[in-house]
Amino acid sequence: MNDRTLYLFDGVHKNSVKPIVEQIIKINLFDEDKDKKEKEYKRMPIDLIINSNGGSVYDGLGLINVMENSKTPLHTYVYGLAASMSLLIAASGHKRYSGRYSTFMYHSVSTHIDGQLANIRNRVEETQRLQEIYDECLLAKTSLQAEDLHRVKEHQRNWYMNPEEALACGIIDGIV
Repeated sequence: MNDRTLYLFDGVHKNSVKPIVEQIIKINLFDEDKDKKEKEYKRMPIDLIINSNGGSVYDGLGLINVMENSKTPLHTYVYGLAASMSLLIAASGHKRYSGRYSTFMYHSVSTHIDGQLANIRNRVEETQRLQEIYDECLLAKTSLQAEDLHRVKEHQRNWYMNPEEALACGIIDGIV
């Protein structure tokens, strides 16, 4: 388990998240076994390198669940873009970093809605539920305020941030 560097360089979807989840779980199992056998065993962190335009909220939240339950420290590094769902993934590291030329982007949850009226209503309710989960999670992990997120959604725009702004908002812990 020497290779503890994982990469999210695609959209957030089942095929991009699955190998990351599998590796985090494998590393944690390896470390748990070592903890039992060696008194002075020190868990080395897992590094998740991110350059992603975001994607599926469901798949991203699945990855975040695994990250939050990782006893092995998980550090996120944004080298490029952390937009939409990958922003929340980046903010979910135990320690969070960014390169000097990276970009962060927040916007409201989007979904494709069509079909019969009952289906549309159901999908709107589910999208609202996902937005609330996303925002609550982001607010809990950063120093952002609900008003900040409300302003972005009110004006139906994307909020782009440079690393200095992300640091000021508590999205990252440092710029490397």
